[in-house]
Amino acid sequence: MKKFLVLIALLAPLGVIADDVDGITEPQWKDFVPPAFVDVEEPKGLGKLNETASYWYKRRVEFDEAIEKCRVIESPDDKFTCYQDVKVKQYQKNSDYNARIEAQEQARMGPQEMYDRTDTMLPIGGYLNTFTRFQPNELR
Repeated sequence: MKKFLVLIALLAPLGVIADDVDGITEPQWKDFVPPAFVDVEEPKGLGKLNETASYWYKRRVEFDEAIEKCRVIESPDDKFTCYQDVKVKQYQKNSDYNARIEAQEQARMGPQEMYDRTDTMLPIGGYLNTFTRFQPNELR
């Protein structure tokens, strides 16, 4: 609970630029999305192969639905809490997305020992270990 309150305290100033409805600032989609995907539309045709655009489109639909649910709330305190929950969820999703992208980059790069510029030798030991691990005659 303490982390949630600290997160709300840190995120509250970020919404000052957003539209003011009933004295409460409404979260804006552009605050949570990379600039290239602010106006993302549903991918059609070959665009469906673009996983990134599909991901951000789905996130936008979920965001818009959450904002609509918050707009229906009458009580200003409950509306404020709802908007804060939307912000926290979006920041958490961004954190998860960034971690996933970073993990994919690390997997694509391979072991760091292969990219050590100070060593002029190839990491033959790593290749041999990988090669011997998959021998077809090995008993398991």
